[in-house]
Amino acid sequence: MKRTVLMCLLLTSNLVFNNVIASVTVVVNKEQYEFTHEPRLVEVLAPIADQGKWYWPGSALYRADDIQLEKTRESLLDNIFTLIKRYRTEQPKTARSLEQLRATISSWILARRLPVKIDYDLARIVASENPRLPNGKYILKLTPRMDTVQLFGAINGTVNLLHRAHADVSEYMTGQQLTNLADKDRIIILQADGREITAPVAYWNKTHQEVMPSSQIFVPFKKTLFQSEFDTINQQIMTLALNRVR
Repeated sequence: MKRTVLMCLLLTSNLVFNNVIASVTVVVNKEQYEFTHEPRLVEVLAPIADQGKWYWPGSALYRADDIQLEKTRESLLDNIFTLIKRYRTEQPKTARSLEQLRATISSWILARRLPVKIDYDLARIVASENPRLPNGKYILKLTPRMDTVQLFGAINGTVNLLHRAHADVSEYMTGQQLTNLADKDRIIILQADGREITAPVAYWNKTHQEVMPSSQIFVPFKKTLFQSEFDTINQQIMTLALNRVR
């Protein structure tokens, strides 16, 4: 009897110990993978690497359930709503563009993007590119190469545009209607691989800057002496866009 009780206690302790040591969940394109240890990246990628023609530069690993991101979104939506009320009567077109932007940001799926390069072949041959995943819940985004980029921000509507190989980012602005709140001197590129690049686009400071497929192009709001809140709004939008799963 004592032996049986002891064995039960040992088994229970083992289960508890394993749960304490590691519990890793990775959601990949709606499929969930569970690990009772801290897996390396190559172990996570192995079952799914050959299931599609993945665009590795645009693939990303996220830490799920980031409360701070949702707090930032809530603050940003409040800030945009304040602007909507300000412009609703005298500049209804501007107010409508802000309402559209607010709806777009409300629909984003957010998680904290980790500074991990997702590339199965690279992870197999370079030890430093094959990190362990600590305890927690993750989202792994794998997608095929998408020949589009998304343009949003201080424009009259969020639009998906066909990617242009070797084109300067300013070419995506042709025919687009900017609002009177837009900063016309610069554009912010949120590259598919997680880099943030500020690209000057005015005739006096323009430099050639290309955009990766599946990237986001953010037209920022122009900060003025009397509208300093736009600096905060721009930063909040970029924070969320860089941590956007989709």
